[in-house]
Amino acid sequence: MVYSKQRNTNHDTIASMYDLKGLEHHDITLNCIDRLILKNIPKGSHIFDLGCGTGQIAQRLLKRGYQVTGLDSSEGMLKVARENAPDGKFILDDARFFKLPPTFYAAISTDVVLNYILRIEELKDALQNVYNALLENGIFAFELYLEELCELDWKNSDTGGCVKDNNVWVDIWSYDTEKKIGRKDTTRFQLINGLWQRSDRSFFLKAYSTTEVKSALEEVGFTGITIYDINRDLGVERGSDTAVFVCHKPLSE
Repeated sequence: MVYSKQRNTNHDTIASMYDLKGLEHHDITLNCIDRLILKNIPKGSHIFDLGCGTGQIAQRLLKRGYQVTGLDSSEGMLKVARENAPDGKFILDDARFFKLPPTFYAAISTDVVLNYILRIEELKDALQNVYNALLENGIFAFELYLEELCELDWKNSDTGGCVKDNNVWVDIWSYDTEKKIGRKDTTRFQLINGLWQRSDRSFFLKAYSTTEVKSALEEVGFTGITIYDINRDLGVERGSDTAVFVCHKPLSE
């Protein structure tokens, strides 16, 4: 099946407000990466950050002495990433289609990036691309909304948002039970040159089941798959019910 390779530019419009989440969010993410990956790879290893956003995690990894290559489909996000992490390498490409040689000891994907891939076939393509980019015995860890964990939350989540000095935004959630697609409608007001400017964007996320994701990983060739509940198993208290998958590219026989 052939899919559209058109780049989704929705995230370009929110790139400048993405960092306003606060530093604590990114520090919590780095702590999980430390526990699940960094202790199991050599110091200074090359790490691949899939869906790197504005480079906040890349910045923290670089400060610890790791090499980082980030990939994102949003040019706006990468513009900010290059400012946040000037020593990193950043690539504009799509998770479903990128091709990189086996270079990395580890790969990460945070902030439920893979949920924005709405078809299981395309998710498999993204997982295959990561697999191909890893060295043998490489580790891949990624965060994901799972159908079993988030469906109730998505059904009951009406609104969210934040108020900052120069930015105000509101998120309105809805959920298609049949298609298992969550929709987030974001309205943003940004103060530019003394005038408030409004933008509206819709974001869609697929709620995959544990069985679907585990099967996709195994089909690609990943082994040693472990699944962590981010709240119960990793002790993260931040309101979102996500899971973290950790898996390995095996050694050649």
